[in-house]
Amino acid sequence: MGVAGPGFGRAPSRCAAGAPRFVRRRTFSLMTIWPNAMVRSGVSPREDSSLAYTIIETCIGCTACVKKCPVEAITGLRNELHVIDAELCIDCGACGAVCPPESILDEVGDICRTFPRRELPLAKVVEENCIGSGCELCINICPFDALSLRDAPNHHDYYGMATVDAKKCVGCRLCEQACGWSAVYIDPPRELLKKKVYPVEILTPKKGKGLKRAQEAAAEA
Repeated sequence: MGVAGPGFGRAPSRCAAGAPRFVRRRTFSLMTIWPNAMVRSGVSPREDSSLAYTIIETCIGCTACVKKCPVEAITGLRNELHVIDAELCIDCGACGAVCPPESILDEVGDICRTFPRRELPLAKVVEENCIGSGCELCINICPFDALSLRDAPNHHDYYGMATVDAKKCVGCRLCEQACGWSAVYIDPPRELLKKKVYPVEILTPKKGKGLKRAQEAAAEA
């Protein structure tokens, strides 16, 4: 038997590879399920603009944030102060993670911490949670085409598992919110995007072992 997912009228069957993907041809819209997916339709995803990220006067106009924003909410000329459109901002934190002078405040006014290139927030797939139905919810919602399906060698009768292209992913969390099976998450978690003092071994987790420690430290902070 297949595994039913949210929004589907029937469970996806484990058909052989190459069978019609009814999930891809679903008639309902992502816009009716995940508010952040509204960015695809050009409709503002928020009603309360006071919760948007903001850029302060120390901005150097490097345009790094502009290139990372998944909803094109940031504008400004090079070497001049940039501005975030409060009605378009989805609070994903992708801009703050790449701002060299740390000039971006999050939705509650805390300074966002800049990450080294090799430690930037990145989507990760929990393969045991990815149901292999070919639903492509995370793939369809990604503005940067950073997700795709690949063959699942241990589940030959599945449509495949989601995989992440680290070079394209900006860690915007749209995929994390779209997935109904907790099969995609962004590492590090949102709590560590703020400019706080944590032990080095937590800020630079190796082989994924630091994620749990980081979450525990953030919860105790």
